Amino acid sequence: MRHLPPLNALRAFECAARHASFSLAGVELHVSHAAISRHVRDLETWLGTTLFKRTGRGVELTEAGQLLAKELTRSFDIMAAAVDRFAPPRNRRQLVISAEVSLAALWLVPRLGGFTSAHPEVDLVLDPTNRVVDFTKDAVDIGLRYGDGNWEDVSIVKLLDSASTPVCSPALLRKSKVREPKDLARVTLLQEDPKQNWQDWLEAAGIDEEVRVGGPTLKGHLAIGAAEGGQGFAIADAIQAADALLEKRLVSPFDLVVRQHAYYLVRGTAKKPSKASMAFQTWITGEITKTIAELKAAGLGRFAVE
Repeated sequence: MRHLPPLNALRAFECAARHASFSLAGVELHVSHAAISRHVRDLETWLGTTLFKRTGRGVELTEAGQLLAKELTRSFDIMAAAVDRFAPPRNRRQLVISAEVSLAALWLVPRLGGFTSAHPEVDLVLDPTNRVVDFTKDAVDIGLRYGDGNWEDVSIVKLLDSASTPVCSPALLRKSKVREPKDLARVTLLQEDPKQNWQDWLEAAGIDEEVRVGGPTLKGHLAIGAAEGGQGFAIADAIQAADALLEKRLVSPFDLVVRQHAYYLVRGTAKKPSKASMAFQTWITGEITKTIAELKAAGLGRFAVE
């Protein structure tokens, strides 16, 4: 009998090693960043050695991690080739989705298994990027975008308005003793692109002259991760912070929210929607509705802009 660690832990580690990123590994395997991190920790415990070095910029393989990753990648390639030789051809449809990075990493990926389980006939490809795709040139079926909805040559379905407010870890809130907006002047405010989000909220709170945003700029969804780690306060909306708020990894100390842009599902107008893309639209609309209901039930309805 072979003495092996859990297969899911091996898959998570090998994928994270290839991408040098827990978030991108989560996108490929349709699980959350936290799930990848947990699998890697379990594997490190099982092996009794450290596989990744956690750095300020992300993760790097240790020497042991490099050796194991090389062998695992080769082994998984051999298994995939062996299975492909005997797998019967299937009538499958590919669905390529381009998604805004924070939406993909923080909200979509943890739920995506529900869609793939319900539609096993669909080969889903998810490309996390903030680049606005050109449907006339790029091989993309659906775009999930954040913005004002003013884009040319696309059909648009609004998914959710963005209502932003500061969030932080429960431990930092206790330590910093922030009780009212003006107290933010003595803590680190984590910025992301667009930086205007913080300024809009401070102006709405009437404290833009007292509080200056001078913290580090962490692009993509990194500000949320830093906030969970107690490094400062981030400005976030329901898509970015829903899971962390519901799981109490983040808290929202103020009632004031600022409405900014919205999240949209977009398609090129020149291409007829496929059955797979329509199924995805129905699924994601239902998941948005479910998330808002969960936030309201938890007393966080201010994130749901009607």
